Amino acid sequence: MTILVCVLVNSYWSSGDMKPTSRPMSLLTHDLEVRSSGSSGRDLMERLHTYCLELLGTSGPLQFAKALQIPEPENRRALEELLEWTPLDNEFLLIALVALTPNLEGVALRLSWGQPSHDTVAEVLLQATDALHWTNELVEGERADFVLMHALAKTRNEQRRVTRHNVTTTFIPDDFDTSEPKTERSVTAFDIHTRAIAKRVISKADSLLIQITRGEEIPLQVLADELGMSYDALRMRRTRAEDALRHYARSKGLRR
Repeated sequence: MTILVCVLVNSYWSSGDMKPTSRPMSLLTHDLEVRSSGSSGRDLMERLHTYCLELLGTSGPLQFAKALQIPEPENRRALEELLEWTPLDNEFLLIALVALTPNLEGVALRLSWGQPSHDTVAEVLLQATDALHWTNELVEGERADFVLMHALAKTRNEQRRVTRHNVTTTFIPDDFDTSEPKTERSVTAFDIHTRAIAKRVISKADSLLIQITRGEEIPLQVLADELGMSYDALRMRRTRAEDALRHYARSKGLRR
């Protein structure tokens, strides 16, 4: 794709007025409407006529593009004829993009679970524009489908590439360096155990049981064997102590 065409296409998406939730590609239609007025519109229609294209009884480029959106055999045939000449004229390319807008919007919606982002819409449009530079090499009846499939496949590949290389970032406020950030002091496990023992929530023995079989990763079975106790009885004792400890911590708003 030439630099000129890249600039032409991407300029539609640099505007802050674009609202993807309401007709994502409306700027294309607006641009063609401007080009359709006055002598520029008449000149464009004359160029279309020079290529012996069926203009479907329309009198302006925008009207012609909208007529090409109608899924009737005659209109579809006229669209296929236009796509044969899009590599030769950027304004023919613009008409083709407007004509394909409903289908391209469908591609963007399909790739975005019904909520296309600016990036997805821009990528679909860019890939469709790229495909329109090769439609003259295809036979009639395959060109429109080729553009849509190319836009779908290439945009999906780009989404996968970006997802693989995406790095999660943390928002940093503008005033981050102006003052010391306030943080809530976390309570350690030792603090919680100490307070729970003082309040007689658990005993020192139960606290020690939790710490040596959880924190120091001594298997409970080994400890049961050493104490000559039943593994199940020791496990139930630890479970009751841990439940009491969690309930106490939640009731006091303590967190680790």
